[in-house]
Amino acid sequence: MKRNCGSKFPDVKETNLSDFAFFTAVMKEKEAYENVLSIILDDPKLKLKAVKVENVVLNDDGYRAIRLDAWALDYKDRQINTEMQNDTVHDDVRKRSRFYQSLSDSHSLKAGKKTKYRNLPATIVIFITQEDIFGKGLVQYTFTERCKELPDLELGDGTQKIFLNMSVLEGREDLVSLMQYMKKTSIDNPDNIVKDERIKRLDSIVNEVRQSEEWEAFNMSIYGQGLKNGEKIGVEKGIEKGIEKGIEKGIEKGTESVVSKFVINCRNNSMPEDGIERQLELMGFDKETARSYMKRYGRKKDTVVQ
Repeated sequence: MKRNCGSKFPDVKETNLSDFAFFTAVMKEKEAYENVLSIILDDPKLKLKAVKVENVVLNDDGYRAIRLDAWALDYKDRQINTEMQNDTVHDDVRKRSRFYQSLSDSHSLKAGKKTKYRNLPATIVIFITQEDIFGKGLVQYTFTERCKELPDLELGDGTQKIFLNMSVLEGREDLVSLMQYMKKTSIDNPDNIVKDERIKRLDSIVNEVRQSEEWEAFNMSIYGQGLKNGEKIGVEKGIEKGIEKGIEKGIEKGTESVVSKFVINCRNNSMPEDGIERQLELMGFDKETARSYMKRYGRKKDTVVQ
């Protein structure tokens, strides 16, 4: 991981793992994701073979269907996908988990007469939310397929869906502490009721990412600073006070360099084109404006604007 020496970007100490972009930037580091999954799955010996972040899975027609925030394969050959899902109001997270599970499975076997379904790997889909979407006061809800007539009889199809939340403070102490650490990512967070060694190591990696050049490609707070600068310039020039006018004038007078550096660094760090477009849309740009910036600032491996 490259160190960011003399960065012009604002302090990002308050960036939390509950932020989608920062979560994927940290989970990209295999040791970080191992520590997180070790706590969630209550498996101290868990080790990962492979990790991918923002992995695009296509449906059978070849169209983009889902983007997996953090995918991993462990040495038990389990496929594990973890999603940071802050919006639980405008979508049904439970049905979303069903779709993610099915589409992940559909790409685990090759088509043909020799397909053996016993070779399907175990899959675990994990959703982390701010709120307790079930309202039952648990920090973790784990679902497996069971027989309705015989509740103790599990189907044994190798699937699990796990829902975690950051609002409940009762439960397994290491897991509650991890959720609170994600909510407010500081080792000194008073809601971290146990200072688990895995959380300490995760915190060390978090701080490395915060200081890295790579994080500049993901840092949403960069543009937040640009908005403030834009509003200030807009007011000084007599533009009606308001964020939209501030953005417009701010980009004209200086925040253009922030956007260009963001796009170029994204490409230099191998972010997919539609991933860059998505990040620009999260910043508040419409699709047409986002695409115009992507065209304006060259292709992958361009020199970073200083």
